[in-house]
Amino acid sequence: MLAGGVALGVLVGVLLPRAAKERELLAPVGRQLAERATATARAVKDAGRQEIDSLLPGRDATKEKVTALFGNILDAAKTAGQKA
Repeated sequence: MLAGGVALGVLVGVLLPRAAKERELLAPVGRQLAERATATARAVKDAGRQEIDSLLPGRDATKEKVTALFGNILDAAKTAGQKA
């Protein structure tokens, strides 16, 4: 049992420094991946927002269309009133 305990202690001692070293070496890689993923998500979000904005009509264009629509309705009403 004593030999098993010593062997287990040696095994844990060998594994722990390696895990700490791996963490030390891989931490910058993890940060870089996270930064790249964040930047990519931000770029996709901005591109999507620009696409939606390009599909929606502008405020001025909408105002002009509504004004033209009401003008057409008034003209139709005047024409209908003159024929009646």
